[in-house]
Amino acid sequence: MNEMNQPSRTRGLDCRAARVVPASPADVFRALTDPQQMTQWWGKTEKATLTSCDMDVQYGGSFRLAIRSADGTEALVSGTYSEVDPGYRLAFTWTSANPADAVADSRVRIELLDLKDGTTRVVINQQDLPAPSVVNVYSAGWHDVLQDLNMHFAGA
Repeated sequence: MNEMNQPSRTRGLDCRAARVVPASPADVFRALTDPQQMTQWWGKTEKATLTSCDMDVQYGGSFRLAIRSADGTEALVSGTYSEVDPGYRLAFTWTSANPADAVADSRVRIELLDLKDGTTRVVINQQDLPAPSVVNVYSAGWHDVLQDLNMHFAGA
């Protein structure tokens, strides 16, 4: 089960976020995997900045994101791609350099569902989070990411 605050089958807790985005699955996939596009839309909801975005989007490839929040706090996250299916899904590990998160090798899966009307339902599941407080932070973060994507494609 992938509902917020429910134990996963393997370990830890899961969170889930979903939203309909006004773009095709191919366009959403590009926005999630093209570093130039990501720096344009990532963090707008919380007035954060993606200061570095290195991505090798292929099976076994890695990514590293450096994020500066509105209050100046720096965050580093990294991971390895475990599934890359353009226009359909993207899966990767997620490790935060923030010791307070204690998030190491959690699993993220992003599914893109074509609604056949020029929009895409984007569903993000993150598994193996260590504590309810971390689930709350990551759930809010993924909802912000979806809001950022929505604003990017809506031209806001």
